[in-house]
Amino acid sequence: MPAIVGLGKAAEVAKAEMNSRIERLSALRHRLIERLLSRIEHVILTGHPTQRLPGHASFCIEFIEGESMLILLSHQGIAAASGSACTSRALKASHVLTAMGLPHEIVHGSLLFSLGLENTEEDIDYVLEVLPPIVDRLRQMSPLYAKFSKEQGERR
Repeated sequence: MPAIVGLGKAAEVAKAEMNSRIERLSALRHRLIERLLSRIEHVILTGHPTQRLPGHASFCIEFIEGESMLILLSHQGIAAASGSACTSRALKASHVLTAMGLPHEIVHGSLLFSLGLENTEEDIDYVLEVLPPIVDRLRQMSPLYAKFSKEQGERR
């Protein structure tokens, strides 16, 4: 009986705080999306910019693999995901992103951030400080990026 009462109270509190939580998480998500897209070239926002879960920001970063980003982000204390939850234990491209029409080589650079109640603007700023050098480092090792850069140079 006490657990049932506790669950009811938890639901009551969650409902009372839901709008303010949505507003706060949406603002953090918007900050992350807007600033990440302006700081790193060749990034694709997956999904609608605003019609998404409040704490969800998903991208495909071209010319690098998501798993490599995850390792380097983890070393900096940042938790993120790559691929889909269905394929999280396998190095497979997200079937959702491929169904959206994104090519496999782009889908393999997927990066997903899930924001929660404890995240702050400082957390977002930290990601924005740490991620661009990681992307640069991985692109320097990427044969796809080398090919792209060479082709861009030849066009100029």
